[in-house]
Amino acid sequence: MAESTAGAPMAYLWIERGGQLVAGLATALASEVVPWPLGRPDHVLRKSVAAGLPHAADFLAGLPEEPTAALMPSLLAGGRHLGNTRVLCGAQASADDLDTLLAAAEGLARTTDAASVAFLHVDETDHELMSALVRRGYRHYTSGRYSSLRVPADGFPGYLAAFPRKRRVSIAAERRKLYDEGCRISVKPFGGADLVRFAELEAELMRKYGIEWRDDQSLPTYTHIRDRFGDDAFALVARADGLIRGFALILRHNDHWYARQSGFDYAYQRHKRLPLYFELLYYRLVEEAAAAGVTTVYYGHGSEDTKRSRGCVATDQFCYVLSL
Repeated sequence: MAESTAGAPMAYLWIERGGQLVAGLATALASEVVPWPLGRPDHVLRKSVAAGLPHAADFLAGLPEEPTAALMPSLLAGGRHLGNTRVLCGAQASADDLDTLLAAAEGLARTTDAASVAFLHVDETDHELMSALVRRGYRHYTSGRYSSLRVPADGFPGYLAAFPRKRRVSIAAERRKLYDEGCRISVKPFGGADLVRFAELEAELMRKYGIEWRDDQSLPTYTHIRDRFGDDAFALVARADGLIRGFALILRHNDHWYARQSGFDYAYQRHKRLPLYFELLYYRLVEEAAAAGVTTVYYGHGSEDTKRSRGCVATDQFCYVLSL
């Protein structure tokens, strides 16, 4: 799916030993025209500077010219998804294997005339990769915070019990208001969902945060998810007055769920003052996750204060860049 929606060359590096795959690294060559600006190192740097994230301003000051000219095109190492950029290492992988893959990625970048190699979002817990990148001369800054939620075994009651009394009362009131306004939440297989309406609502969300996005721009990605993920993709859907007012697309991997995309009818939300985001992405999702035996829901970057207010914890993630 990443290849099908990249609009950019992707290549894979791996190490085999005894006929077994022991380590691997996905790469994508990002130019100035890729259709995913949030995956461009120049955009990530500017966004991090604007947010006042640690060391981002110093990193920018250390560039010989403005970010696009200095960093683009860039070989994104670790894939082009947002958050948890990493090298895949099996039990048989060694520190030498990690350095071998990094050297191969840098060689690939040079052969494609990239201006840089970038690991956009290395998690603070990935000590081995961070140490290897520092040894190889990569500079870094904080690129974001990645949020996740541990799902209590007893589901929503356990989730609710973890909050102070004032928050518990507020959450109960939010859920009652949704019900009283006639808003109903359902869980739908993604293959049978109204993808056109979902795309319109996601475009509203993107534009709310200042990202230019056409009403149909997400449709190709939705189609690929539908065709490739099958039952491992589903949506929580909010309906009121006969229309879809919000959705959350969830992807499943083993006992983990990933909140992949969402969108909302903001005119309806503002008029009714309804907490659709919280109901779809937290309250009902926790109920469904517990029933399915899911242990963790991953929410990615951004809106950390909001996510923390609903039970998430977050880790620092760092962008490591080697200028060529």
